[in-house]
Amino acid sequence: MDPEPSNDVTPFFGTHLPKPPSQEQQAWGAVISIVVIVLMIVIGAFYAWGKRISQQQPLGTTPADQVIE
Repeated sequence: MDPEPSNDVTPFFGTHLPKPPSQEQQAWGAVISIVVIVLMIVIGAFYAWGKRISQQQPLGTTPADQVIE
């Protein structure tokens, strides 16, 4: 007289699942993600470029300690 196991599985978080996003919401999410990634790459490139320029001595100039008055 063993009870038969039930095949009904109820998730712990309830039976109400969120609706999947619409196609329009998914498209905007992808566009925003791409814009953020591109902006991060551009900002990083300007940072690296500025750092490289600050380490190089400009052509045709001499450091202040070598200037003879």
